[in-house]
Amino acid sequence: MTQDFDIIVIGGGPAGVAAAIRGVQLGATVCLVENKYWGGFCLNRACVPTKLLTTTLERVKTVQSASKMGFPNAAATLNPPALFKLKDELVSYFSMGTHGLIKAKKVTPVQGRGRLAGAGRVAVDGKSYQAKAIIIAAGADWVRPAFPGSELEGVINSSQFLKEGRIPPRTLILGGSAWAVELGQFLDACGGQVMLAVRERGILNHFDQEIGQRLRSILKSSSMTIHNSCDIVSLAKDRKGLKAVLSVKEKEEAHLFDRIIYLERSPALDGLGLETVGLSDLTTNDQLATKVPGIWAVGDAVGRIPFQSHSASAMGIIAAENALGATISFNDKIVPRVAFTSPQAASVGLTEDEAEEAGYDVVTGAASMGASPMAMIQGATNGVVKVVGEKKYGELLGVHILAPFATEIIGTAALAIRMEATLDDLARTVLPHPTIAESLADAARDALDWAIYSRD
Repeated sequence: MTQDFDIIVIGGGPAGVAAAIRGVQLGATVCLVENKYWGGFCLNRACVPTKLLTTTLERVKTVQSASKMGFPNAAATLNPPALFKLKDELVSYFSMGTHGLIKAKKVTPVQGRGRLAGAGRVAVDGKSYQAKAIIIAAGADWVRPAFPGSELEGVINSSQFLKEGRIPPRTLILGGSAWAVELGQFLDACGGQVMLAVRERGILNHFDQEIGQRLRSILKSSSMTIHNSCDIVSLAKDRKGLKAVLSVKEKEEAHLFDRIIYLERSPALDGLGLETVGLSDLTTNDQLATKVPGIWAVGDAVGRIPFQSHSASAMGIIAAENALGATISFNDKIVPRVAFTSPQAASVGLTEDEAEEAGYDVVTGAASMGASPMAMIQGATNGVVKVVGEKKYGELLGVHILAPFATEIIGTAALAIRMEATLDDLARTVLPHPTIAESLADAARDALDWAIYSRD
């Protein structure tokens, strides 16, 4: 027997949960199908557990600097089993909470693996469901690296690292993404030897170039090693660990590691039954509709990098509204990009390079954290707040921050860009003192050539 709904959502992560709840709010009957983890990848194996690690990093750094604040005997000794136990407790709490929220919002939850079974149909473990609209929020899967020896035990993804619940003595992390740098800083603070192997010439390549360069400069004071223009030539089992031969700027060098952690992921399309409706991928238009009428796709499954939970949730809401008759477009450019590094990085809108490539007559402004009383209090004066604007009309195009609390402050900038604010609007916004946020206004003033606090 087939059950009928207005909307069926495949995937119970941030995108799917948001889509399902929004659909019910608009009067639809909604079924939400999830195979394993209510709350999806972010809650269970990424955002929540990894941000516990970055928070731990900040606690360690706070204690280490406590002597400067009048605490001469402060000391930090990390207890990894206790930390990973807390991680499990938090994940369990939020996962159960998500399942409870779904039911409280009158969404029908279905546990099992959902797959398309023809037009308007979804099969879940032998049962059939039918709907006027289907929203695919199936997430992404890990992509194992392809270098020789990548199949060896000890080459793991970050989910496996979290499950192991221990700090490796020697770790190689692949990539220079926000996630890679966050994990590297955490392991470094825990006393491990850490190396990042980055194929690109910089780090944080989804951010404004200046943000990545400044963070790289700050990281030079840590014991973590970053190799750019770096690839793994081969990996072999050694009696002392995993022997990796690296090509670093076309020169080979060998290192021993206990764990090699990879972080690449791609849309989880296998087993979705796309072929039953004539789809080969989940390419969408601006309204998140696929090439097949009645089917929308959102979140990591769409493949829009970087994968971010808040982006997925926004996409889920829009897809549900469009599935019920709206015509709302999803705009990547108003979605903040965040890195819970130390210091934090956050960006929204166009980078300076993107603005120039788009043909704008670009003007930029910056406020150094060296001029910020709050940054000095926090002991983080190497950061910056940078704005990107259009010269003729003063349109605000982008905001980029490397500073304490950047991931909180960027919301103000995201709203400003969404509301089509100008540099003058931001420059004349009264922001509280002493805060990091007040540097937003002075960066805009700098772009307009009347900075108050920064020095020429």
